[in-house]
Amino acid sequence: MSQEFVKLDGSLGEGGGQVLRISLCLSALYRIPIEINNIRAGRPKPGLSAQHLKGVELVRDMCNAHVTGAHIGSTCLTFKPGFLQNKKQEFLADTKTAGCICLLIQIALPCALFSSKAATYILKGGTNVPFGPQIEYFTNVFRPLLKRFGADLNIDIVRKGYYPQGGGEVHMHVNPIHSLTGIELIDAGTPVNIKGWSFVAGWTKIHEAQRMADDARSTIVRELSKRDITVPPIDLVTYQEQKNIAVGNGSGINLMCKTTTDCIFGGSALGSKHQAPTPPGVEAANQLLSPILIDACVDDHLQDQIIILMVLAKGPSKVKVGKNPLTCHAETAKQVAEIMLGNRGLRFSSSQDNNGSHILECNGLGLINEFLN
Repeated sequence: MSQEFVKLDGSLGEGGGQVLRISLCLSALYRIPIEINNIRAGRPKPGLSAQHLKGVELVRDMCNAHVTGAHIGSTCLTFKPGFLQNKKQEFLADTKTAGCICLLIQIALPCALFSSKAATYILKGGTNVPFGPQIEYFTNVFRPLLKRFGADLNIDIVRKGYYPQGGGEVHMHVNPIHSLTGIELIDAGTPVNIKGWSFVAGWTKIHEAQRMADDARSTIVRELSKRDITVPPIDLVTYQEQKNIAVGNGSGINLMCKTTTDCIFGGSALGSKHQAPTPPGVEAANQLLSPILIDACVDDHLQDQIIILMVLAKGPSKVKVGKNPLTCHAETAKQVAEIMLGNRGLRFSSSQDNNGSHILECNGLGLINEFLN
């Protein structure tokens, strides 16, 4: 491992937690010491929050790293990784807040895939909270994409947790892999079915779940019909979370759409108090519709998460991201990867097809799990 620290500016791109998550993953995977300054400089409260700190500590424990600056509010961090040689079968990260569990999954999963043995990751915080994907998104939308690259994970939702109380708990089970394989996603296809789950918890009345589902359905039907796109079957379920598996009051909706080419898109939103002035059902529907209407093979959240998979995979990956530019989160992830791994030949490129849709390409570095050779 090179002893020279790679210096990163945490204000790069979206100026939030993405620089931290991607750089820590790549640091652990390639044993590159890093120094990050201006952490989350673009946020109202800069520096490490509880969720980001627990992510740092989790990866530290996974790769036996030496870390300085790991405390709440810290804007500077050094991270000198060791080996991803698990000595434990369980790892715990408890934010003790409503910090987003899915963002903990984002930072832990790539490292878990290339560790020495299978493990369970006990993650505590918020399962359905603002400023991050909902847990249902990972199980229904992200997991099928991960399988395309040749990996998998299992998620057990022990308890749901909402903002501001938190209290959720998720167990992520990961079996290490030898390597990932590049993918080609350049044909979005057409929608064949849309499914959704609209929920309420605690004292929130079930009629809110029904309203979100009705708003989502009417928005999807209206917008697809306006563009002469055949409306596929839409199956939306409404339900009240059982009190023994949900902490606090909350509500939300999660949608997914599968296409004729097996692309899967997601859309989600939380109850109206989080999403005003746009009703949550409408917000979730708009998110779901966006990749369909801009001729993309991935939605915005998948864009953010596919970058590191493309980097690590063996061989070329080509992904159609649609007629809009990359999301700020995805662009940030791409820039961090090129800064850290450019000397190994990593480069992303972009082209346009005949319809004006952008195709993101990367010849992955083909990381091999040294522990499984």
